[in-house]
Amino acid sequence: MIEKSKLENTVLDDSAEIYKPRTEQTEKQKLSEMTFKEKVTYFNNYYRLKVIVIILFIAGAVYMAYSILSPKPETVFYAAVINSAMDDETAATVQSDFVEKLGIDPKTQEIMIDSSYQLGSEGNVSEFSISAQQKLGTYFYAGQIDVIIAPESVFADYARLGNLSKLSDELPTDLFTKLTDSFYYSETEEDKTSSPYGIYLDGAKIYDKAGNLVDKPVLGIVVNSKYKQNAVEFIRYLFDINE
Repeated sequence: MIEKSKLENTVLDDSAEIYKPRTEQTEKQKLSEMTFKEKVTYFNNYYRLKVIVIILFIAGAVYMAYSILSPKPETVFYAAVINSAMDDETAATVQSDFVEKLGIDPKTQEIMIDSSYQLGSEGNVSEFSISAQQKLGTYFYAGQIDVIIAPESVFADYARLGNLSKLSDELPTDLFTKLTDSFYYSETEEDKTSSPYGIYLDGAKIYDKAGNLVDKPVLGIVVNSKYKQNAVEFIRYLFDINE
């Protein structure tokens, strides 16, 4: 049995810290008692991560709101370059030059020279080429493409299916006359009369400067283009023919 004297020695004195009432300090009181270095350490330990998360959240919210609410530039010309070797830098240069020629404001309007259409060849079909074909078809029938540039063998299919406009219906007299020797003629499934539906681009000075984009390239104006006048201006740009 534990002796009474030993038991009494284990009992805490009434003045022990555990019996003293504890008062919670406010943040202001805590900070007022700290040195500058202690305040920095305290902030890093307890608040830095929270502040970073809040800042990132606000920045993300502002960016999303800006992206949703700010008007996107209207695409006033879209050229689909099929099976092309045009790199991004060259496409960007052509876009920049043609924007300047049209005199449009890049903040409200834009042009696209899209050389991502790698359709492959017969017997060489990949998921990438199937995806490109689907994208091309969707854009085609939505009237989003104004001009196509493709190798002669590929271009022939689009001309035959009636997807392209007769150049005699679209080109002004001066341009039609100067480019007559470069015309690509074709029949369509509905019209068996051979008519000009494309322009060979091997004689285009500006096109040559941009590099050999496709083998024996032909350009045509899409029949349901919404910006045929800009398509005509693009032809002038490629051949460096002014009005």
